[in-house]
Amino acid sequence: MHRHGMSKTLLFLLIFSLLIPSGSSHDASALTTNIKQLNVEPNTATILVGDSVYWINLDSRDNVTHRIVLDSNGDGLYNGTNEWDSGTLLAWTSNGTCIDETGNKTPDCAVTFEVYFNDTADIGTYVYTDMIYLNDTLVESRNFTIIVKADSHMDAINTYCFGDDCDDDKVDQSAIEPADKIQNEKPYWLLFVSGGTGLLALLLGLKMVFSPTNLQYYQEE
Repeated sequence: MHRHGMSKTLLFLLIFSLLIPSGSSHDASALTTNIKQLNVEPNTATILVGDSVYWINLDSRDNVTHRIVLDSNGDGLYNGTNEWDSGTLLAWTSNGTCIDETGNKTPDCAVTFEVYFNDTADIGTYVYTDMIYLNDTLVESRNFTIIVKADSHMDAINTYCFGDDCDDDKVDQSAIEPADKIQNEKPYWLLFVSGGTGLLALLLGLKMVFSPTNLQYYQEE
């Protein structure tokens, strides 16, 4: 009796898990961006909200350093809101560029730089600059792009409204996309696949529950 009850419980959980769609957001990650002699790779980085971009200087030329900056307001200072300044990035070496003879990190020494995009306000396109120095003299500047997109799973979660904070009468019409655009963007094939999988699981479960073996077991009880 206990064994059959356990089997039915496991079967119910299996069917339930197949019928419930996943709505979790993606796992945050760092996109490694390699600073090289002739380029930054990738030169156009596309990430989602919650991710970060992690630069590492792999340009091993003698006396050459790099500096990653974003100058949003064009004042050349790189210290305003939503601006970046990596400071001087030395070339990475396998034996530890910024580690002294005692094994401690050298002050004001860096080979990597990381920027986080954790807020929906960070969504947008950023054109940043890789400034290249030779013996501390600026010799070249190159521009590259980061595109930050919304996490669609998180957007769906954020549209839910709970409790007294909901106001059904107030709708931001500017946020409503045209119906033809929504129609074209909906992945209906995912709905068919999900529904078909759930139906097959349900039919399989019913077959297992009402199989002749199980019916005979119930009659014997």
